[in-house]
Amino acid sequence: MKIVHVLGSALVVVCCLAAEPTWNPGDASKEAEQDIRAGHIKFYWAGSIASRPVGVPIEVAKKYPQANAGIGCVTNEIPLRERQEEYARRYNEKMFAYVSQKH
Repeated sequence: MKIVHVLGSALVVVCCLAAEPTWNPGDASKEAEQDIRAGHIKFYWAGSIASRPVGVPIEVAKKYPQANAGIGCVTNEIPLRERQEEYARRYNEKMFAYVSQKH
């Protein structure tokens, strides 16, 4: 019974880690394509007090679910925030091209 508990816990950890973006800007376009194929349309937002969709008109982004690419006003990891914003820009660019073609 203990093995079932250990395997179940490992599965939960793997699923949680897999759900988090890599924040590698080189992966953003590929991950956007995967979400498009799965029908998971969303836009990444970033910023501190006034977050915004990165590289997408706010009027368009407000129509879809919002994903967090570094929202908040306090961080000590500036390089992480820069990667998150670049990832969001590339992801959103691909997603915006897709939703623009649909309409």
